Amino acid sequence: MQFSDLLVILLITAGATKAAAFFIAQAASLSRQEKLTIVTRALAIQAGVLGIFAWRGENILKTFHVSVAALEVAGGLVLLLFALQLVLGEDHSADDTPPLGVGMAVYPLGMPLLASPQSIVAVTIVSTTLRDAGQGPLWLALAIVLGINAAILYGLAFFGGKKKRVDGGFSVAPVLLRVVGLLLCALAIEIMALGLRGYGILPPMPKAEAVGTAARH
Repeated sequence: MQFSDLLVILLITAGATKAAAFFIAQAASLSRQEKLTIVTRALAIQAGVLGIFAWRGENILKTFHVSVAALEVAGGLVLLLFALQLVLGEDHSADDTPPLGVGMAVYPLGMPLLASPQSIVAVTIVSTTLRDAGQGPLWLALAIVLGINAAILYGLAFFGGKKKRVDGGFSVAPVLLRVVGLLLCALAIEIMALGLRGYGILPPMPKAEAVGTAARH
């Protein structure tokens, strides 16, 4: 595995895109100090969780007799339940509903958004693959991804403004949360499908060429 491939995998699975969208919607009304506390704790949780699985991920799974497929199904289910709360949650105005506060650093920012199920699976598999060749590239890629995440989230904490509202008292935040939740639902289904394919319950995904041929006929 080339280092560039490894870096792209970690950027996709452990990047801060989903967490940043949630952070923008939920933390806009908090003070700068509260935002910085949330970001620091969330990044520490991501670094700790992914670091542990990069160091001893295979051993952890063996100790608890857990397969990668089971981890994918369980992690996808947790992510799905969280995403459904975002999509189906009741409407409340920003004045009626208090912000989540610094507690959001653990859930959902730390897990499952930053230390996501797919990132844990990816780190575990890569660490096992690179066991004989040396895990230096994995640790370097993790450090780069964490640095990028820190730059994004700390930038939002320092320069993010207050929650925008348009005429009529309509808040953009609930719309953003539901869009993020819908995308997370789709991602959770994909993760669970990977696990079910690992068990042989679902057939492999058809290749794009085969799907196109079938559609033409």
